[in-house]
Amino acid sequence: MQIDSAFKQRRLTPTNVCVFAFGLVVGFAICSLTSLNFCMEESSKISLVPNNTVKTVTDKTLVEMQHDKELNSSLAKELLLRVEEMEARKLAEKVRVLCWVMTAPENHEEKAVHVKATWGRHCNKLIFISNKEGVKTGREGLWSKTVAAFKYVHENCSDEYDWVMKADDDTYVVVENLRKMLLPYPPKDPHYFGFRFKTHTPVGYMSGGGGYVLSKEAVRRVVTEGFDGKIKDCRLSTDTNAEDVNMGDSRDALGRNRFFPFDPQQHTHVDTSARGWWYWDYIWWPTEEEVDNCSDEVVSFHYLDKFKMYMMEYLVYHVKPFSVRHLKKYDNMEYIQSLQTDKKSSIKI
Repeated sequence: MQIDSAFKQRRLTPTNVCVFAFGLVVGFAICSLTSLNFCMEESSKISLVPNNTVKTVTDKTLVEMQHDKELNSSLAKELLLRVEEMEARKLAEKVRVLCWVMTAPENHEEKAVHVKATWGRHCNKLIFISNKEGVKTGREGLWSKTVAAFKYVHENCSDEYDWVMKADDDTYVVVENLRKMLLPYPPKDPHYFGFRFKTHTPVGYMSGGGGYVLSKEAVRRVVTEGFDGKIKDCRLSTDTNAEDVNMGDSRDALGRNRFFPFDPQQHTHVDTSARGWWYWDYIWWPTEEEVDNCSDEVVSFHYLDKFKMYMMEYLVYHVKPFSVRHLKKYDNMEYIQSLQTDKKSSIKI
């Protein structure tokens, strides 16, 4: 009853309606001013970045952000590094590479430990194949060690790899480039890649020192059918290169080699006067250029001592070249002069 009487006392009148409308307008105005102030504060933070960049920043990838000078901050670099690491891990899960390295007791401390400390860390699994102490094995023992290595890998690690990379203890391998090269090829098919020589057999063979890689199916066939003597005659054809295992072309799209049997110096500064050297008679794919073509996605080099191992590790995984996109700015003399002016103004006497 009391509620009904109170409601009657507070019935709507023109005065009450005007007061309510006025309060609503004032409240809306206060909220608008508050939100505008907040947006101005936020926009003042964004204004540190040029307007033409802000409009497109949401559409850019992290790689493009790094190439943008205005956004080339330490945070962007850190994010880019994390993205690259994530992509590398994803590829490592998709293309599992077991690396086995040929070594000997006298090289354990001088070479093998440095392989483990550098490129060997990037393999899904790393195995060293050596011989017993006191047993001397030169080149005549390489074949027996190779057979034993592939048998061991096939019989004990078959669930841990998609591809098997064989290398020496003075070979350097860029494993990420190897995975990228292998990505289009199913490991269930028999594939065999490396630096190809053309002697000894009609279809040639892959250099041992430069390293070679076999798919899981290729390893199975070589171990269970080749080493065990089930295949007496290989099916060879100089027209189609058909074998029990497919000898793939490891060159890049431009016809440049990825695997190399010697160190970077010999392949990037080729002495063309030494055309009588056996190398030129052995290579399967002739090199037309005066300087041997090296792919931008090199997989391996050979005959690297421990010092060159660490040098390669630094150059491959730590050196980041200056963006080519920014080089165009340096063609502008006004831009260069502005940099010099800024540099002079920052010098304190």
